[in-house]
Amino acid sequence: MAALDDARVVFAAPVDVGWLREEDAVRQLIACLRLVKGPKAIMLGGQRDPLARHARAVDHLRRVIEEVPGAALLRTDLAAFGALAAGAAITAFGAGSRLRHIVAPGEKAEASKGFPLSPHVLFAELMDFFLGKTLADRFAAASAPVCDCAVCMGAWALDEFASNAGERPARAAAHNVAVLMEWLRTLTAIAPGLERQQWWHERCRTAVERYPLVNAQLQQPDAFKAPPQLRRWALAAPAAAPASTNGQAPAKDQRRS
Repeated sequence: MAALDDARVVFAAPVDVGWLREEDAVRQLIACLRLVKGPKAIMLGGQRDPLARHARAVDHLRRVIEEVPGAALLRTDLAAFGALAAGAAITAFGAGSRLRHIVAPGEKAEASKGFPLSPHVLFAELMDFFLGKTLADRFAAASAPVCDCAVCMGAWALDEFASNAGERPARAAAHNVAVLMEWLRTLTAIAPGLERQQWWHERCRTAVERYPLVNAQLQQPDAFKAPPQLRRWALAAPAAAPASTNGQAPAKDQRRS
């Protein structure tokens, strides 16, 4: 690849998430990737959610994106937006869980047993996917949030995807894409750099703070739990943003949110 020196060729870099565990490994990874000119398509390896495995993985991934020219992040999930905020050339959000990470050769991807009886639905407020049946059960005794994305347009509530009957799977998929595209438009409308990184950090922090509030409204303390990766993005404040030790916004930021 170094000999080709051709910007039309993309260097595919499958990287076990273990490389993002410690400082020395991250420095070595960055040095290796910088040897290759042109775009580098990084794909993180590990079972289920690779970035949830190590406490510093999110911080170190952001560092790799910032310090490797032409770095891209493919086959991922929330990290697609975090990478874009950090300056990635391109990213790709996997349409399904199997397309949001890679596994080592010879390994079989771990997955839930059985076939889901309802589609996966993106709960935008909580920034995570849930089975439609799970959402219907959680909101059985309360009014479910009505979605105003470009597909639902205020006509569908999140508890209406409780089965795979009829148009529900297709509508759920369209809803998911519409929400992701809304995030993308908002993110890319902000100038690249610190301001964009701060927006993403505050977006994740606000989502984490919403979990206990939604659970309190439902009177179900453990109804929804913030996923580990989201919590790590919420704690990964950009260098010039005020960091906190518990993921909570400072008072002035809470008022602004």
